[in-house]
Formats: sequence, structure tokens, C-alpha cells
Amino acid sequence: MAPSVAVHGLEWRDQDVLQPIGGPAPRRTWSVRTPAGDAIVEGGDSVGRGRSRTPLDYFLAVFPPQELSLIAELTSAQLSARGRPPTSPGEILKLFGVQLLGTRFEFGSRAELWSTSSRTKHMPAPALGVRTGMPRNRFDYLWTNLKFSVQPTAAPTAGATGAEQIRWSLVNDFVTAINQHRAAHVTPADTLCVDESISKWYGQGGAWISVGMPMYVAIERKPKNGCEMQNVACGRSGIKLPLKIVTTAVD
Repeated sequence: MAPSVAVHGLEWRDQDVLQPIGGPAPRRTWSVRTPAGDAIVEGGDSVGRGRSRTPLDYFLAVFPPQELSLIAELTSAQLSARGRPPTSPGEILKLFGVQLLGTRFEFGSRAELWSTSSRTKHMPAPALGVRTGMPRNRFDYLWTNLKFSVQPTAAPTAGATGAEQIRWSLVNDFVTAINQHRAAHVTPADTLCVDESISKWYGQGGAWISVGMPMYVAIERKPKNGCEMQNVACGRSGIKLPLKIVTTAVD
């Protein structure tokens, strides 16, 4: 007989699992209801004759549109205060796209991503300005003035916990909007994956490791340190469902 061990009141054996943990569960397909009212279902990429959904279609289906408008509004206020032209939800969406595209290239400084000459004959020049139509200066203005949430004007309450909570208001609206949108529009499949994630943050080095991160977490079993999040995802679509950020040491 295979060796066994009892953990949390369950007996675990070193052998193949033949039954679902917790008993059998009926199969259920996942689906996403788009802001326009359409339904994206498992295996349903087609949206008509000769056309399939694109990655942008899926992004817009799971990203809360009101949050895109809020980001544009808050960022425009920052830009206007610095004498720069305001932005729009469409330009913010393009900014996200430029950020994702930049991850496909190796570079030493961000400025290199706008270079029109390649560092090697084996790779094309990044030329993000030509590819996306967003000049480097405009990207820098948007990046340095980007805001995701409304910042409270009141001073933080006494103690470290109050200060941490105030600093988390930089992203609170963003996380809340995503959680509410996923709960209202995404129906997960019968398999869920629950885990802890880390958003990498190593600070500026040395004693300044915590600068910019209200709650810095280092877990030995994790390959990276930074912001800890508790999350759950649909096991078949891979769509993340409600997200919880660990905001304080007590939390």
C-alpha cells in the first residue's frame, strides 16, 4: 500500500488521484458577458463569417470600461496641471498596448524602444513610435502622470497601519472596479485555482527597498518579493476572478 500522511483532517496518499477532491462536480463551461451584452463562451471565438475575436476583444470584455474612463479623467487632470494636453480612454488603452509591446524587446533604457535602428541584424528595430503612433515624449508624459484611483485629501490616521492604507488608495478604485466587473460579467467553469501571487518589487536597492510599496512581502517559497495578492482563477479559461491585495502586516 502507498504511504499516506494526514494533513488538515484529510488522508493523502502517494498515488494518482482518481476522483475530484471534495467529490465529483458537474462540468460547467465558462462564459463572459461583454459590456455590449454579447456572450463569449468556451470554444466560441467566432463572431461572424470569416472573423474571430482578437486579443483586444477579450481584453475589453474583462476590463471595466468605467475604470478606463476614470483613469483618463484622473490622468488628464494631472497632465493639465503640468501644461500638457489631456488624454482619452482610447489613448490610455494604446498606452497599455505600448507597455505590453515593449516587453517583446530587450533594452537597456526605455528610450531604446523608440529607436528605428536595430542593435543586431537578427532582430528588428523596436521603433515603437512608428509601430504605434505614440511618440516617446507623449509616452513619458502619460507614464509619469498616470493615475488609477482617487486620492483622499485627508491626512492618514495615526500609526503605520493608517499610513499604509492611505498609500494603497493609489490602486483601491482600480482593484475594486476589476473585482466588481469580473463578478458581474464572468461565469467561471467548474474548476477553480486558488493561489497567492507576488507582484515583483525590489525598490531602489539597499535600505530603500520599501520605497513605493506600502506593504513589502518576502516569502521564502516564492522566487520574487514584493506585493502579495490572494487570488482565484477559472481553471480552464485562465481568467482571474476577484483579487485581494494584502495591504498591511496585520492583514
